[in-house]
Amino acid sequence: MASILRSNLQKEVFQIKGDKLIHVLPLAKTDNEDAASYLGVSVSSINDVYITFLTVTEDKTVLKCESSHKWLLKELKLIDGIDHSQDNAIFSMHFDAEIFNLEAHSTASKYAFLRCLRKMSRKYLQHELQWIHFDQDFVGKSHAFLVPDDAVLSMQICLEALSCACLCSCF
Repeated sequence: MASILRSNLQKEVFQIKGDKLIHVLPLAKTDNEDAASYLGVSVSSINDVYITFLTVTEDKTVLKCESSHKWLLKELKLIDGIDHSQDNAIFSMHFDAEIFNLEAHSTASKYAFLRCLRKMSRKYLQHELQWIHFDQDFVGKSHAFLVPDDAVLSMQICLEALSCACLCSCF
């Protein structure tokens, strides 16, 4: 499902402008929303990295995409995970003149988004992205076997839980 959405967004929104869609972050829906919201990370033909807020509605077989905000990655001053001690998908993005508070679809997707932004910042801006309130263990690289980030994060959480269970059974 995610790859179909990414492919459709690439064709309908980004390819038209000559951009390449790198990552799509699904955002949590509120009760009164008919449309789904996403953050897209894309690279332009001149190697500018953009973060785009997209609203997507499906009308039978037609996909309608609207872009309400678009920022350059170099404008992002800080990404704040709010509270890394709890399993939450809430984060904020601090730009030059504004702060956006958002909620990802899942905690795993929030961490995958941060890893993507860090990678794009190192590759295209040659500097480290500033981030706070994320668990360091889940921010590091997780592409050892080309497994999707969400799956790697789930495996890490399961391994930690198994370690705790084994330790408790020893007592």
